[in-house]
This record gives sequence, structure tokens and C-alpha cells, in this order.
Amino acid sequence: MARATASLEYTTGQDITGVPTVDTLVAQHLIKTISAARLMGADCIISGIRPQVAQTIVQLGLDLNVASKATMAYALVHALRRLGRIIQ
Repeated sequence: MARATASLEYTTGQDITGVPTVDTLVAQHLIKTISAARLMGADCIISGIRPQVAQTIVQLGLDLNVASKATMAYALVHALRRLGRIIQ
């Protein structure tokens, strides 16, 4: 989070590829992290959501209201495009 304040353009990426399952506690931490980043003026991107994790998030009735990408590479491309950087 400290790095988000060091830039003039704020985008944070959260990769959860290594998260095998999501329960209520993990989901709450994820929501708090996204909320904290937004309070500091950052846009958020989540990457690496496994199908089982996505299903759990939906079953818990959570609306993360955040961009999501399959991989961290796609998230980085998305973030750079938001900032107007050309990716080839």
C-alpha cells in the first residue's frame, strides 16, 4: 500500500493465484484491502482468480466491484492501458 502513494498514477494489482480457497475471512480481507487502496485513490485489479474461488465469491454474495484478469500479465497490460501507455 505504501507504494501506491509514491506514484502520481494509482493502480494496485492483487494476484491471488496462490489462494486455493476463499472463505468468509479471506473474502473480508480482500474487500478491506481493495477498500484501503481505493481510499488512497487507487484503481484496483485482481488477477489469478481460480474458478472455485470465483464460485465461492459469488455464493457468498460478494460484489467486489473491481476489474479482474486471468493472469498478472493481463492485469499489468490492463493497468498500463488505463494509464494511456502503449503495449505492443
